[in-house]
Amino acid sequence: MIDTKGTLDAYSLDTTATIFGTLPGYTPQTIPANAGGGGVVVAQNQFVYAIFPEAGIQELFGWSKAKSGDLALMNGFPIPLLSLSSITQFTYNQQVLLTNPAGTLLFISEFADSQILEFQIASNGALTPAPGSPLNTQLAGLQPQNMAMDGQGKYLYVMEDSISHTGQFVVGYSITPGTGQLIQIPGNWGNSIPIWEMVGDPDGLYMIGITGKVFSQVGSNDTNLYVYKIDTVVNPGALSPVVGPPASPFPTKFAPFNIAMQPTSTGGEYVYSFSLDDLGTAYNDVEGFSLNPATGVLTELSPSPFTLPTGIWGQFDPSGKYLFVYGGTSPNFTMGVLDQNAAGGLGVTVATVPLVTNGSWAVADVP
Repeated sequence: MIDTKGTLDAYSLDTTATIFGTLPGYTPQTIPANAGGGGVVVAQNQFVYAIFPEAGIQELFGWSKAKSGDLALMNGFPIPLLSLSSITQFTYNQQVLLTNPAGTLLFISEFADSQILEFQIASNGALTPAPGSPLNTQLAGLQPQNMAMDGQGKYLYVMEDSISHTGQFVVGYSITPGTGQLIQIPGNWGNSIPIWEMVGDPDGLYMIGITGKVFSQVGSNDTNLYVYKIDTVVNPGALSPVVGPPASPFPTKFAPFNIAMQPTSTGGEYVYSFSLDDLGTAYNDVEGFSLNPATGVLTELSPSPFTLPTGIWGQFDPSGKYLFVYGGTSPNFTMGVLDQNAAGGLGVTVATVPLVTNGSWAVADVP
């Protein structure tokens, strides 16, 4: 986790002893101070990448991860990327740094120059620009912001930059097998998909999105989850709203600020919504929904909303068993861990622990 004091901090979950806290024996990695960064991702469960788009830094860091959880800066890092200062940053979960499910491709969106940077990730973590990178998105009328990928890593969906926590439209790209080159999916994407954030179901059948409209940010709430079916026949990768019945969108109790999709489909497919109260000073309970793979219909779980330690941003570990939840209020930020049962229900694994500072973060399993 990025520590704005100038280190990359590490925390560990001991599932046997049910203990969560700072990683014993970990050597903190030096990173730019006074910078929250633009994102952290883990590839192949052994390489950690972080971007720092702040003016005067504009670097991409990469570390290799040992079984102990210790990190070592890889040769050739940090990589200077002078266009990074044009990355839109938002307080929570800005998806401007992304990997495919296999961890072989790394994507960075950059709005001011309307481009997407893409790298192939080698088996040793080294990065090589992918064919066609950087991709100019001007022909699509797109200033890229958040990105999302289907669960099988075939398609990249990129959301238009906005000045607030709201979506305008989405453009889709197919990912060429082997090389990773991006090819725009045909069609008039326009304003038909006004989504701010998306996640893909693990089977690669649907994309679930939110508009991001919450009262504390834009003065109104959108209490819905939007589900789009991925075309696999006529125009592969194109999106269309699920028609049900019932049809998308699917109502939520609270306006979703962020969402998290379980990365595995064992026993079901589940998506969880995190939200703020209208004053933007407290968190609502986490809501959970099951996704029907045959129809794309979302059904709220029982007893959702879950009366548990909550927060504004959640990430699953790669196994899909544990949901890490970032919360707290400035300057006292926290991390909690929830476990999921076979029916999608959530329970408390450990008590929340204090974090040193706020910042971007990512979850990995032991290699």
